[in-house]
Amino acid sequence: MLLVYIAPARANDADTLFEQGRALAKAGQYAEACDRFAKSLAIERTLGTELNLADCQQQLGHLREAWGLFVAASGEAEASADAKRAKFARERATALEPRMTSVIVKLAQPALPGLTLTISGRATPPAAEIHEHADPGPIDVIATAPGRPHVKRSQIGVAGATIVVEIPPLDPQVATPPPEVPIAVDGDRAAGRVRLAYGLGATGIASAITAVALTVVGRRHYTTASEGTHCRSVGNDVTCDDVGTRAIHDAQHLADVGTGFAIAAVALGGAATVVYLTAPRDRVYVRPQASPQAMSIVIGGSF
Repeated sequence: MLLVYIAPARANDADTLFEQGRALAKAGQYAEACDRFAKSLAIERTLGTELNLADCQQQLGHLREAWGLFVAASGEAEASADAKRAKFARERATALEPRMTSVIVKLAQPALPGLTLTISGRATPPAAEIHEHADPGPIDVIATAPGRPHVKRSQIGVAGATIVVEIPPLDPQVATPPPEVPIAVDGDRAAGRVRLAYGLGATGIASAITAVALTVVGRRHYTTASEGTHCRSVGNDVTCDDVGTRAIHDAQHLADVGTGFAIAAVALGGAATVVYLTAPRDRVYVRPQASPQAMSIVIGGSF
């Protein structure tokens, strides 16, 4: 058994959309009405829908869009011998012309392969001289072609006025070499900071040597005093008379001074390291240059 499914007539959808558009237009909701009329016209092209869409676009201030629809409807009405609607559409289109801007575009290369032209966003077939209409206000004329930079001309259109736009030849697009960007590299560290770091390091080394010497001398004096005739050892304790006590005190003082020099040596060494590592480097810029005959490198910077 063969089942055949028959889709509902799309004309019914067009009629429904048309009636919705009429109701919305009567309510003053022209944007929504235009949407319904346009969808209805896409399903089924009828003069009534086209004229209603044209009137709706005019209500929205889209004069060029309305004018084009009225002109198209006039031609279709004449083709179908509908003189009444043809006259109505023609009169509506004529009445809109003084409210628009007349645009004359002159193309230097109308036969350029792949050339496309838009006038206020509307695609227009290229020709040596084009006569068009546009809504008053900013009017952009843009010409494009494959492999060539586009040309754009902008003017302000006034109702009832005529503007002339000339589009020059679209020259082939020439690839421009990328700009030479110098490469920054780090050079030597700042000489002043390096000398300061070396000075701090040398002072630290001298302090370390002094610390070792004072520590050795202090320890030697302590041993001599504690083992001399002015001191005697009882177990782990050492007792001294006044002379021995002063000798031991002097030896300990030398050791303490040596410790101070040791601490200073460590601090100076650390400071030297920090100063050296944080010394700013000179910036050196390397810019390669090439030509068909030779290749070179230009080096510059502040030193």
